[in-house]
Amino acid sequence: MSFAHVHDKCHKPNVNLSPGRQPHAKLSYNEHMERMVDKGIIFLVCGAVLFIIPQTTAFIVALLLALTVSALQEISSVPKPLRAAGLFAYLVASLVFPVLTTFVPLIAYDCCRAKNWLLRLCWVMPLLGALREYDFPVLLFLAVACLISTVLFWRTTQVEKERLNYTKLRDELRELSLTLEQKNRDLQEKQGFEVQLATLAERGRIAREIHDNVGHLLTRSVLQIEAAQVVHAGDEALTRELGQISTTLHEAFDTVRASVHDLHDDAFDPYAQLYAIAQESLLSVRLEYQAEEIPEAVGHGFVAIVKEALANTAKHSDATQARVSVTEYPAFWQLVVHDDGGTNPFNDKIERGNRFGVSGSRQGDQNSGGIGLATMEERVRSLGGIFRTDYDKGFRVFVSVHKEQV
Repeated sequence: MSFAHVHDKCHKPNVNLSPGRQPHAKLSYNEHMERMVDKGIIFLVCGAVLFIIPQTTAFIVALLLALTVSALQEISSVPKPLRAAGLFAYLVASLVFPVLTTFVPLIAYDCCRAKNWLLRLCWVMPLLGALREYDFPVLLFLAVACLISTVLFWRTTQVEKERLNYTKLRDELRELSLTLEQKNRDLQEKQGFEVQLATLAERGRIAREIHDNVGHLLTRSVLQIEAAQVVHAGDEALTRELGQISTTLHEAFDTVRASVHDLHDDAFDPYAQLYAIAQESLLSVRLEYQAEEIPEAVGHGFVAIVKEALANTAKHSDATQARVSVTEYPAFWQLVVHDDGGTNPFNDKIERGNRFGVSGSRQGDQNSGGIGLATMEERVRSLGGIFRTDYDKGFRVFVSVHKEQV
């Protein structure tokens, strides 16, 4: 059984912070900057090849083309297929123009980010194709540069994974902390209501004790004094003194009676009573209470109706949850008890009667409901209110009591 008060809940959607992110997913600012630093390092390494091979116009074209393709990978607005096509086209062109192989390490870094394993490893082909163009030292230098490129990519990826794991752990701890705080508030609120219920019960007990004991003793004393006044009617002095005592006892009796009524009135709190019923119910009950002040007669009626409705719902239906709503409007008070039962007892009156504790046959009176339903209706009519039941994704009891009638 669970219980919830009426309030607005701000539910934060779950965000997937798993490090197993898609390769071309939108990068965070930190990761983007780290990628740019890695590419800067790789570009400087590639530039060192100038000390090995002569600088030509083709070399400058290769440089600009590699920078363009690499920069294209950092623009998230460019479609993924177009970015992948740019990488693949550069690598294919490197087989035809070996000078483009000089900046393959920069392209290899972006290839490692691809989801397709074929694209991840295709940067090896230009190196093999450059065997006919460059000497072994140049090929070794390019191979080492590609290895540095892959190591930098792996390092940055691991750092970002750790950052994501840390963020996820931090969010989970924050969510756990908020959950614990909410549970602590709920426990404190529940404890406060239990204390209030105990206080109200004790007030009711004290009121009954005063009424049954002190009230009866005062009543007997008043009767005894009045009897003594009749017996000693001839003694004016004694009768006058007995009259003063009688007046004092009457005042004491009136004071006690007023105190008993005050204690009795304070001992009844509709919200606390409904809270206790929700706690004891076998269903998961959500209580929504929006009323400033409800007269005692209306409050007792609402409490009895809710108790009867929840008890019979738990006993005679397949419902697991229910909502109890008490609302005060300028002209009337409204009570709604709505469960999530899967059957429609409103359309089948015999089923409705069975649900509220009455068995019968289909040859019986089709207009007759259950005893529990009839009892609730009688309570509402005694208050001059309106009672109605219907079915809307579950059985619903609707009560409306006009303030003028009360």
